[in-house]
Amino acid sequence: MSEELKTAIEAARAGAKSALKYFENLPPVIIKPDNTPVTKADKETEEIIRKTILQAFPNASFVGEELGGSFGKDDVWIIDPIDGTKNFIRAIPFWAILIALQRENEIIVGVSYMPSFDELLFAEKDAGAFLNGKKVTVSNVDQIKNATITYTGNPFSFNIPQNVEKLLNASAHTRGFGDALSYHLVASGRAEVNFEPEINIWDVAPLKVIIENAGGKITSLNGSPWSLEIKDFVATNGLVHDEVIRILNEKIS
Repeated sequence: MSEELKTAIEAARAGAKSALKYFENLPPVIIKPDNTPVTKADKETEEIIRKTILQAFPNASFVGEELGGSFGKDDVWIIDPIDGTKNFIRAIPFWAILIALQRENEIIVGVSYMPSFDELLFAEKDAGAFLNGKKVTVSNVDQIKNATITYTGNPFSFNIPQNVEKLLNASAHTRGFGDALSYHLVASGRAEVNFEPEINIWDVAPLKVIIENAGGKITSLNGSPWSLEIKDFVATNGLVHDEVIRILNEKIS
C-alpha cells in the first residue's frame, strides 16, 4: 500500500470523526447557489481531511466540493467531505467520505468510506480494489435480465426518461439507494449497474479507480470515456456495460 493510499484512508477516518459528531444532530442547513444543501459538518470535515493530507504531503494541492481549488498542478487531491448531504441531513445513513488523488490526468488512488456502516472501499491503480481489507471484484452477471440496477437521482430527469424506464424494466431488480453506496455494491459484486445524470468530479473521482480495479467499467451516459470534465456517469461490472449504454441512448421514434 502506497503512502498516498495510507494517507487517504487516514484522512477519511479523521473526517468521519468530525462528520459523525453532527450526524442526527445537525447544525442549520444552508442552500448553496447551485440549490444543493451544505452544513457546518461538510466544511469542517473537508478542513480536517485537508489538514491530515498536508501533514503527510505539505505541498499538496486540492479540489474540494466546499473549499474549492483547481487542477493547476500535476498531483491534486479531490475531496467530497460528505457525499450524500441530502441523506445526511435527514439522518439517512447512506453517505460517504470520498477522497481521490489525480496525477497526470489519471486517478491513481481512491477511497470511499461510509462511516455509518464502517465500510471502507479503496483502490490504487493496478493494485486491485478492497472492501474492509478484503479484495473485491465485480459480479459475473452478463445479461440485463439477471442484473440488479441501481440509480442515483431522479430517473425522470434523464434526457430520455423512457429509455431509463426501459432499462429498469429489463432488469431483475432495481434500487434507488443513491450516492456512494450504489458504487460499493457494484465494486463488490452485489449489483451490476449504477448510473446518475448529473455529477461533479468530486462525486465520482475515487469510484473511477475503484470500479476499474474491481474489474468493472465506467463511462459517461453516452459511452464516452472518462475525463475530468465528465458530467454524468455509468459504472457497471463491464459485462453488461454495452447493453446499458445502448438502451440509454436509443432514439425514440
